Amino acid sequence: HILQEGTTQETVKMSLDLDSAQVLMQMLSKNLYSDSIGSTIRECASNALDSHRRAGSDKPIIVSFKRNTQADTYEFAVEDFGIGLDADDVVNIISKYGKSTKRNSNTELGMMGLGFKAPLAYSSSFYFVARKNGMERKYMMYEGEDTNTIDLLYEKPTDERNGVKVIIPVNYGDRFGFQRKIKEQLAYFESVYFDVPDDKSITNDFIISRHEHFQFSEMSTDGNLHICLDNVYYPLDFEKLAINRIQFPIALRFSLSDGLFPTPNRESLRYTQEAKQIITDKLTKVSDYFITKYN
Repeated sequence: HILQEGTTQETVKMSLDLDSAQVLMQMLSKNLYSDSIGSTIRECASNALDSHRRAGSDKPIIVSFKRNTQADTYEFAVEDFGIGLDADDVVNIISKYGKSTKRNSNTELGMMGLGFKAPLAYSSSFYFVARKNGMERKYMMYEGEDTNTIDLLYEKPTDERNGVKVIIPVNYGDRFGFQRKIKEQLAYFESVYFDVPDDKSITNDFIISRHEHFQFSEMSTDGNLHICLDNVYYPLDFEKLAINRIQFPIALRFSLSDGLFPTPNRESLRYTQEAKQIITDKLTKVSDYFITKYN
C-alpha cells in the first residue's frame, strides 16, 4: 500500500488520560524542575510580587531564611500582603494543575498554574498560611499516596491584612544552597525585604542600577552577561546564540511584551529564531551604549 503525501487515512484527537493524573502531577511538580532550590525561591517570590501588583500594594514582600530552633532545622519563607487566598481560592485555583489567573495578563509572568506547587520539587511537603477577608487558614500541601493533597490545619478569625505566607522546611545540608540561590534568583527583584541573618552578604543595603536596555545588581552572582525578563534572572545561552561567552556582569533588560517567553518550568528562555534576533538586537544596543560612552 502506497500512501501519497497529503492523504489522511484517519484522524485521532489527542487528550489527557485522567487515569494517569497522579503521574502527570508528579511530572508537573517533582520532575518538572532541574534546579529545585532555585525554582522554589523564584516561583514563591514571583507569586508574592504578582499578588502585590494585583492589590496595588507598594509594600515589600518578605523573604526569610532562618533557623527554626524548635525543630532544629531551617525554613525558607516568602510572605506577601496582596490579595490573599480564601477557602474557595484554595479549592478552585491552588489545588488545580494548569489553572491560572494570570494567563491573560501582560504584567505577570505565570500562566501555567504550576508555580504555587514548585516547592514540591524540593520538599515532599510544605505549608502556607492564607489570610483573606478577616479569616486566616493554614494548609499543608504534600505528596499523598495516591495524589498530591492539601490539608486544612486550622482556621480562625484575624485582624491581620490579606496575604499569603509560604513556609518550606529546608534540610540542614542545603542551607548554603538556599543562601546562594536567594542571591542568584532575587538579585534584581524590587520591593523585597530580606531577612537572612546567617548570611551577611544578603542585606537590604545594595544597589540595583537600571538603564533602558540593561541593569546591574550588586547582589548578582553571575559574572557573565545574562538576561532579566521582568526582573527575573536567566543565564544567557551563548551557544544557542552562536557567540563567544561575554564576561560582563550585567543583565539585558526585557519586558513581558518584548517577545521573549520562558520554558514551562521558567528555568530558561525559549530560543526560537525570533527570540535570538530580539536578544541580538538588544545586545547591539547595549554594545553601542558602552562604546559611545567609554571609547
